[in-house]
Parts: sequence; C-alpha cells; structure tokens
Amino acid sequence: MKANISKEVKLQFLDDYFVSTKEAINILQISKQSFYSLVNRNKIQRISKSGVVLYFKDEIMERLNSQEDLRYKYRPFDYRK
Repeated sequence: MKANISKEVKLQFLDDYFVSTKEAINILQISKQSFYSLVNRNKIQRISKSGVVLYFKDEIMERLNSQEDLRYKYRPFDYRK
C-alpha cells in the first residue's frame, strides 16, 4: 500500500534536505570551478537521478562552517597584517 503524501510535503522534504548546484555555490560563496573541484575530489557528495543533480544540504552547511578554518590553514597569507 502506497502512502498518500502530498506534493507539497514532498517538495518541503526536498527543500529541507537537498540543494541544487546553484544553491550550493551561492551558500558557499565560491566559484563554479572551485565547487566542481570539491565534488570531483569527493569532498562534497553528488546525488543524481535521471539527469537531476542534488547535494545534501547538511553536507553543504558543514562545509560552510569549516570553510573559514580551511582558508586559514591553506591560505594563511590572506590573514597576515
């Protein structure tokens, strides 16, 4: 027996747990090239089905939260006075 879940609930689920490529790039405030580099190096997991590509929202938010530390680690010269 199939659960009768409304389209609105399903769309809300997608909104709560997944982001598109464009949304992920906007959240992280990085270039497309940098984003695809992260994806290709398996730093960010890609989910695709029938040509649609999504990313886990919590993974993108984790990356955002660690981004400042990573920038400091790999680009300390940006933080010198």
